[in-house]
Amino acid sequence: MIDAITGRIVRLGEDHIVIETAGIAYRVFCPASAIHTYHLGEEGLIYTHLVVRDDALSLFGFPSLEEREIFRRLLPVGQVGPRLALQIISLFSPDEFILAVSAGDVDKLTQVKGIGRKTAQRILVELRDKLTPDLGTGAAIPLSQKEETALRALTGKSLGFSVSEARRALERLRSEDLPLAELVKRALEVINSS
Repeated sequence: MIDAITGRIVRLGEDHIVIETAGIAYRVFCPASAIHTYHLGEEGLIYTHLVVRDDALSLFGFPSLEEREIFRRLLPVGQVGPRLALQIISLFSPDEFILAVSAGDVDKLTQVKGIGRKTAQRILVELRDKLTPDLGTGAAIPLSQKEETALRALTGKSLGFSVSEARRALERLRSEDLPLAELVKRALEVINSS
């Protein structure tokens, strides 16, 4: 399983990015909102999910663990495939989606092209007890924008640490509220001392 890819963004498409790492370029289908997160030629980190079909292997990617976890929770729901799950994530942030499901808001979900009332009701019934605000990180608090940027720096080609060790270091430093450059520097110290 490919959990995440760190590499250089070499192409941005309407529904995908192409990220190159170790001489291999991966086409990763992303929510529309995520495509604007990445910039051509820059290093990026994307959390991935591989969908295996008889005729294709498709890689789907997300800038946050929470978005990927919602994608994974949506896949087993009847009438919701990977493309429709991606549309849902494109339209709603994780918090908005969790709020819509917990409120039983059928009308909100039918705003997604391809979701009728029956499919919206099915999503609500199947996910009502499975979504929590700390989704995707176990009991961990989601990373802030600054922490996500630091995580990308730590896992980029120049430093190359694993996502899990970089994330652990950042979580240990959370209470100190450091500026970005200092956060990366201190995280390096934490990783190297462990």
